[in-house]
Amino acid sequence: MMNSMIKENGVTFKELEKNIYAWVCQIGREFTKEFLERYDRMLMEDRDKKKYRNKGARQTTIKTVYGEVAYQRTVYEVIGEDGTRRFVYLLDETLELDQVGLISTNMAQLLVKGITELSYRECASQVSEMTGQTISAMGVWNVIQALGEKVCEEEAELTAEYRKGNVKGEKEAPVLFEEADGVYINLQGKDRKRQKQEKAEVKVGIAYEGWRKTGPDRYALENKVVVAGLSKAKEFQEYREAAIAQEFNLDEVSQRILNADGASWIKQVKDKSTCFQLDPFHRNKAVKEKIHEKAAQETIFELLREEETEELFRYLEIYRDSLSDDEERKDVEELIRYYENNREGLVPYQSQGLKLPEAREGLEYRSMGTMENHVWSVIAKRMKHGHRSWSVRGGNHLAKILAKKCSGKLCEVTERLRRPVFEEEKVEELYGEILMSAKAPKKDGKGYEYPAMGHVVGLEGKIQGDRKRLLHMAGY
Repeated sequence: MMNSMIKENGVTFKELEKNIYAWVCQIGREFTKEFLERYDRMLMEDRDKKKYRNKGARQTTIKTVYGEVAYQRTVYEVIGEDGTRRFVYLLDETLELDQVGLISTNMAQLLVKGITELSYRECASQVSEMTGQTISAMGVWNVIQALGEKVCEEEAELTAEYRKGNVKGEKEAPVLFEEADGVYINLQGKDRKRQKQEKAEVKVGIAYEGWRKTGPDRYALENKVVVAGLSKAKEFQEYREAAIAQEFNLDEVSQRILNADGASWIKQVKDKSTCFQLDPFHRNKAVKEKIHEKAAQETIFELLREEETEELFRYLEIYRDSLSDDEERKDVEELIRYYENNREGLVPYQSQGLKLPEAREGLEYRSMGTMENHVWSVIAKRMKHGHRSWSVRGGNHLAKILAKKCSGKLCEVTERLRRPVFEEEKVEELYGEILMSAKAPKKDGKGYEYPAMGHVVGLEGKIQGDRKRLLHMAGY
């Protein structure tokens, strides 16, 4: 029946769907405009008239998931104690629209989720297709930078509080596992010249309590904390410690274990009481890069598995002395230096004589080495490949948002926007006023049906074209 009805009226279902969607978005925009302007009038009537002097109305536009909503709101003059004058919009302050500009929280959340998977251009295109809002790639970039600045401000505040000793998490873990690594991303032209280098290192750190079994041969890291950023070692370490302290009560941690590739910036952040383990991936990768004979590689791997550290160094020295090629000798010497600088971590933490307390119920202590996978999933997958390049500011902001996502805290990026700012009684009153101004329900006592005709539903003026077809099909 629906199919024949559509054909009779010359409308395909695809066109019908698009038209209805556009119509509903228009209803949403007009309802929102009406709601905001009425709420603004409530604020005007309830304001302190001595403090806020009415200076008339100004128009603005807010981007929502169902399109741009243009509305009028009142501007007020406020005179400070020192005699200075400033102008404020009570409605904007109530909505906290100064956080990321005139854009709704729902729209901001869609953009944040999209940008962690897609390029700015792709994210803008997809959001524009899925919502009633058209936004450009530059528009997405501006929102992400504004939100990224907020994340950086919160990190700086947290770090400052940590220095004062005011940060203590609620989670208690007897052992804390930590991993750190870095990944290089391409810099854009201006920053490439300013930094005098083509690439910059995004530092990544994770901390977790242990492993929880989630299925056959499948484990998940428990209470994972992920941080990332284009920052100097000291700055990164301070925030890393603050972020860990925000989740865990470090006074209750009896042992910290760090798995890393031995980079100098990582060793600078290693606490003296922390047990260090050289990351197995980087340890083995160095062998494959510096030792050119397959048989020698296998011997070295066997010595590493058997944890024969002294024998390993003796073998490397003998192997080096047996080579006649200067380049090969140089490679072996570099491997010896790398291993010597990380001698303490050549064996896994389980073999370093630690007396670890028992894990909490449901958790296990397993072999470390998840960092390379996290570097890929957190940063490299989105930022390193595909000939992408970044400004230092833009790359830093996106890295921090990606770290929030990996920690399961992506909502925190827009958390400040999600506050209960509308008074419930006023909202109900306005809903009633707006809906009463439209068509009354068809049947009393059968529940309210949203009005199909009325000045808030986008049906004013001459009914023609697609609107006429839709109304005819709906029985009007």
